[in-house]
Amino acid sequence: MKTKPLLYLLITCTIPLGYWAVASLPFETDIRAYNLAADADIQAYESIARSLERVEGSETVLVLEKASCWRTLADFRLLKEIIAFWEAQHGITQVSGLTNLPYPKSGILGPQTEPFLDLERPERFQKRMEQSDRFTDIFEKFLSKDQRYTLLFVTAPNGIPGQAAQALEQLSALQKGIAVHYIQYDLIRDELQSTVRRDTIVLAVISLCLILAGFYTYTRSLRGLALTGLLVTFNIAVTFLVMHALSMSFTVHMVTIPCIITVLSFTDIMHILYHQQTEHAAARTDRELQRRILSAVRTPLFLTSATNMVGFLLFLLFSENVHLTNFSLSAIAGVAIAYLSARFLVIRLMGKERVFIKRTDFRGLYRVHHRISRWFWYKKNSVLPAFITAAVLLVVLVGATLSIDSSEQEYALSGSKLTKGKAILEQAFFGAKQAEVFLTLREGSVWDKATLDQLEQVEAAVQDIFHPLFINSPGVLVKRYHRFLSNGNPAAYSIPTALHPEFTAGLHRYKTRLGGAGIVDSTATRASIIFGFDPLSLQEARKRYAALRKVLREQSTAAAHYELSGLQYLSDEATHRFSLRILTGLVLSIVFGSVLVFVLLHSFRKSAGLLLVNLFPLFAALGVMLHLGIPVTPLTLFFLSILLGICVDDSIYLIAQNRKKSGVLHIVPVFITSMVLSLGFLSLACSSFDWLRPFGWIFLSGIALAYLSDLFILPLFLNRQAVFGDAG
Repeated sequence: MKTKPLLYLLITCTIPLGYWAVASLPFETDIRAYNLAADADIQAYESIARSLERVEGSETVLVLEKASCWRTLADFRLLKEIIAFWEAQHGITQVSGLTNLPYPKSGILGPQTEPFLDLERPERFQKRMEQSDRFTDIFEKFLSKDQRYTLLFVTAPNGIPGQAAQALEQLSALQKGIAVHYIQYDLIRDELQSTVRRDTIVLAVISLCLILAGFYTYTRSLRGLALTGLLVTFNIAVTFLVMHALSMSFTVHMVTIPCIITVLSFTDIMHILYHQQTEHAAARTDRELQRRILSAVRTPLFLTSATNMVGFLLFLLFSENVHLTNFSLSAIAGVAIAYLSARFLVIRLMGKERVFIKRTDFRGLYRVHHRISRWFWYKKNSVLPAFITAAVLLVVLVGATLSIDSSEQEYALSGSKLTKGKAILEQAFFGAKQAEVFLTLREGSVWDKATLDQLEQVEAAVQDIFHPLFINSPGVLVKRYHRFLSNGNPAAYSIPTALHPEFTAGLHRYKTRLGGAGIVDSTATRASIIFGFDPLSLQEARKRYAALRKVLREQSTAAAHYELSGLQYLSDEATHRFSLRILTGLVLSIVFGSVLVFVLLHSFRKSAGLLLVNLFPLFAALGVMLHLGIPVTPLTLFFLSILLGICVDDSIYLIAQNRKKSGVLHIVPVFITSMVLSLGFLSLACSSFDWLRPFGWIFLSGIALAYLSDLFILPLFLNRQAVFGDAG
């Protein structure tokens, strides 16, 4: 049996297996899983959290929005009606809101409880609302400062039943201008999973369709169209099979994997198809034709793959947690598969009898390029210094203004009700970011007066540095308990001058009711101050983290150790560290390609040329991102690695041609690759993620700059006037 039918059979049978593999990959959509901190740091944090007896709750938060605000007695009677509705639902074990919150009052035998808001006595209700500034620790948890939102905390082990949520919409209270936003994290995870899965598949399909349509426009070849689509799909499928074999979870970062494989595969396949067209007439047999094609593409095929591989190998070395490791391994697998497929499959499918690119007349394209190239050549003494100056200035300016940002906003879903509720919760109640200060005592107890006084100093520093929306700490628990023992007198919201044993015993007994779950451990030798604050740029957040760490070092003694921690804090620090490493990896990939050129051509001038013409579009794309306000994060930098792959591939193919005695540059595959991939990346405008949409235009501008630099600037570094077309 002939080889080609066997290869086609192998390819067509593998594709369904690959897409079965991606469908069976677990989608990791818990936002905490995208924490870029080192696994060891996360494990250390979780160990301390467990020692504080912190457990994941089964609480669903309901944000009740009222445009006319929650102010009057009638408003809170509506709230009471909604609470009663939830308390009556099956599977709901507890509902907490402002109208059913117990509060101490004087009694014959000591403190008793009454509703925090007394809806039966209008004068007492009004007085409590007027004194809201004296009960900030309570109001800040349930009512926003502008009084537009109030929260309900619903404990439901299996989540809020969908039927109950639908029935709530028919409640008369909700017909009076009240909107409900659910913060049920399993629902958020489900929606994010569905969106990531849909975006990955839909964007890949749209991109591939645009690429194939562009390919047909310039080649007029349905055969080439079918072959290219088949091989790109095959390469993506095999990569998914590798991911499945390695038991990887699919994360948001991996939405770039199909793009990377598509770019690298299409570039290599395009050059192979072009050389089949130019060499088939001179070859006598299929085997000779394949040898001629291999001779033309062997070196650039290897060098481009090796250059791209270096960047992802550096990502792998820099990654400190499993998700970044999996991304790097997936990208490495994709690069290797694209190379092996081009080297051992595509070339063997080439034959004399079936030419995949039918169009042969590119004279108009050659003429335009020749005119532009001639102008650049005649002006080379001014163009080359100007380009070098512009490239160096661009790298310096972008490098000086570059600021790394965090990645939380990258997972926000456009137009999602769940996202809206989460945004309200962050902006009006608990802050977009949270951090913690851990206290570990080697002597004494958290409930000692000296320790509490020291904790108050740390809290004051937190207030001064971060201006948090909320704060919870052992000091808050003591103040609440003191107020409770004083029959709810708001003036007693303070740390007493002396803490007798009965007082500390009561604190230990009632700490959960006082809001101390996960704040103080059972031995009272370890505690946490948790606070949430408004969104800050990563640069500003890190400045404030540094200021607080300085305070904690000053407060730490041999008996008491303070440490700044929290998952978001660890992620912020790791995001900055890893982003700088990614940038380093991207630059080192270009440097590696430049070194290869130096080894190949023994010319520092040509090596420096490749370095500059590839740094220029990369840093131009970074400049566009900064101008448009697109955060520079690990995920956006992963996307820039795709642009880098395009730039480096074209440069190396052109330099490899420069080694030949022929004075002709084969620009057709470079032109078609640039034009077609630009079209393909416009599919990103259809993404459900706001941050991803502008990348279609960023890639368009980056590819255009790379094309101009490669075709008209790089020949100046090669010290040779470019000649285009068969006859020039």
